[in-house]
Amino acid sequence: MERRQFLSTAAGLSASTLLLPVAAGAQAKYPSKPVTLLVPFAAGGAGDALTRMMADYVRNKRGVAAAVEYKPGAGATLAPGQVARAEPDGSTLGLYSISPFVVVPHLQKLPYDPLKDFTYIGIYAYIPIAFYVKADNPLKDWAGVLQQARDNPGKFRWGTSGVRGAAHIAVEAAFRKEGLKTTFVPFTGGAEAITALLGNHIEAVISADYGPQLSAGTVRLLALTGSEKLASQPPLPTFKELGYPLSTEAIYGIFGPAKLPKEIVTYWEGAIRDMMKTEEFVIGLKTINASPVYMDSTQFTANVAENYRKIGEAIDALGLKK
Repeated sequence: MERRQFLSTAAGLSASTLLLPVAAGAQAKYPSKPVTLLVPFAAGGAGDALTRMMADYVRNKRGVAAAVEYKPGAGATLAPGQVARAEPDGSTLGLYSISPFVVVPHLQKLPYDPLKDFTYIGIYAYIPIAFYVKADNPLKDWAGVLQQARDNPGKFRWGTSGVRGAAHIAVEAAFRKEGLKTTFVPFTGGAEAITALLGNHIEAVISADYGPQLSAGTVRLLALTGSEKLASQPPLPTFKELGYPLSTEAIYGIFGPAKLPKEIVTYWEGAIRDMMKTEEFVIGLKTINASPVYMDSTQFTANVAENYRKIGEAIDALGLKK
């Protein structure tokens, strides 16, 4: 698969397997103990589904004792913080998504440095972040959203899967450019935000967690916060096309603590490539409206550094730190 380029994008998992007894003093081959895969969001969203795909694959195909653990909250920074403090033995890894690595570090003090405290292992999925409403909402397009917000200052309520994340900042920047005052409602995960939307507690959600609801016909997509198009009718406008200050997609993969040994990185790069060839992976991606995209550790690391720089420059230019 070809590596795709993203203007600003957006993670992680782990392993362990039963091994034959080894001679005293000999070092067991990785993975020699259970692996915990930390998810920075609540259960039920796209990140959860992608992490479980990886955990299920290594458990069923490689005999790895892999467990998924959820660490939502604090702008999706709790899981990265725990991974940063973990031993670099591959037993604690995390799901990578863009916000806690290239957005939030520019907005608040964190217990980790995204450019120093992690090993970026591999990327395997991409989802356009969408701005969407309930299917029975009279709003039919992005222009309608702008008009409603303009006619009702401060009353248009919207939420995301993570506070001060990529989607939150991109939409905030778009509304600022339009000169609109709206109301942001925080949530700890995409599933929670969608529940509020379906219960009419908010007017819109901006996240990558819309796949099942889109298939069920319960939501309507109105815009994409990045530069990538979806095959949809009518075609959806992208934030890049609209000329907004930030355009961002979501990419997901695996990361670990700094100084992971090369053999551990290689193990997971191989597991990712093998998983992406399976029918289960292809079907799983369709369910959440995701596409496959592969980056090895070298490409992934460069992607994080570049997007960290670009997002930081945009946040400074917009004055969003305030």
